[in-house]
Amino acid sequence: MKTVLKAVAFLALLTTTASADEIRYATWAKQGEAQYAGAEEFKRVVEEKTDHTVTIFPGDQLGKPKEVYTQMALGTTQILASGDPGLKEIEYLALPYLMKGMKNYQDVLKTDFAEVWNEKLINDRKVRILGFMPRSPRQISANKPIETIEDLAGLKLRAPERDYYVKSLSALGASPTPMAFAEVYTALQTGVVDGQENPIETIYAQKFYEVQKGVAMLDYIVKPAYVTISAPFWDSLSEADQAVLVEANEASTAVVEKLLPEQQEKYLQVMKDAGVTITYPEKAPFIEATQSVRDELGTKAWGKDVYEQIKEIGAQ
Repeated sequence: MKTVLKAVAFLALLTTTASADEIRYATWAKQGEAQYAGAEEFKRVVEEKTDHTVTIFPGDQLGKPKEVYTQMALGTTQILASGDPGLKEIEYLALPYLMKGMKNYQDVLKTDFAEVWNEKLINDRKVRILGFMPRSPRQISANKPIETIEDLAGLKLRAPERDYYVKSLSALGASPTPMAFAEVYTALQTGVVDGQENPIETIYAQKFYEVQKGVAMLDYIVKPAYVTISAPFWDSLSEADQAVLVEANEASTAVVEKLLPEQQEKYLQVMKDAGVTITYPEKAPFIEATQSVRDELGTKAWGKDVYEQIKEIGAQ
């Protein structure tokens, strides 16, 4: 009976159309995470400066990004904050050690070729990029401390179901195991996998550190979440309201950028207190080991010329 009730509730979320002045904001983040505080700041600014109300749906309540993008094209959901920008050419900016930070992403998305990407996103998915939701760099945790690249040899590491994660972890000597996010804690606890990779705030929020002995601060993938907005909804807004939504997202980004370093320091201390060893391996061997992944997938995603331009931006 409980399963049936949950299914009915979920279908209701998917099929309910927002009222004319409601903005439904979907995100993976939950209360306590910096990104959720960012969504709350977005809500505050929009409701203060427009006639719209913002309803936040945390913890993937409206479904995974693929499902939410369908809702956005239909107009039942207006905004999504997600690591999936809806377009391969944009998502592959997360290749290992390609981008150093948010400014690199912002600079890439100001280029002429990124304008073509955004047009493709609008035409194919009926959404457009509004801005970013910052996230901390991705680190690797394991059932033992990681001091050098050799310590990853043969470790079974859970990988998100994307080729650049799988190939990156393979290049580092690990044995990547693609697995749904919801299964990770139990898999770590029971030894199905030896470790996983995620930003520090996710390792903390999901309590992965409870069933791990080491966290290696490798910054091996720097990847923000993207805030995308339904293109039909955007087109329906006045220029004044469009400007407020841009302002609200910039305010949201500022809140997250301020909170992330504070939270990371706090969360790392909690992990240390729980007996987890935090290490800071020399990154050069990791960068060198993943060069072939960047070259192969970067050229495949963008072509050689654009890949070279992106490499230049990422190196700044």
